Amino acid sequence: MKDFDKEISTAVTIAPAANRTADTNGTGVDLSNFRSAVALVQFGTVTDGTWTPKLEESDNNSSWNDVAAADLSGSFTATTSANDETVQEVAYLGQKRYLRVSVIETVASTTGALFSALIVRGDPITKPA
Repeated sequence: MKDFDKEISTAVTIAPAANRTADTNGTGVDLSNFRSAVALVQFGTVTDGTWTPKLEESDNNSSWNDVAAADLSGSFTATTSANDETVQEVAYLGQKRYLRVSVIETVASTTGALFSALIVRGDPITKPA
């Protein structure tokens, strides 16, 4: 059996916080020294609004672009009070150095939503991760 903890490294891109009522851009996560990555978005209670996660990439951790569908395995879905309390997972297949999750408020809210996001980096070039 492998020591899985030496094969991955997690980084917070959106920290847990009180209900959010606006678009939220995550913090950039450096993928250097890793050959794979997965984004996990956890939704808690959504009281109103519609919230759609997306994955963004960057060469320099300052200019961000949406990741092309061809560089994703899986897709995020819009989340409302009807389908909250879930975790969504999308793998990154691209080659950029930095990755972040952004969650876009696609239908306006008053009281908002609870959510957070992690980037799980895997397949380290140098072990342990």
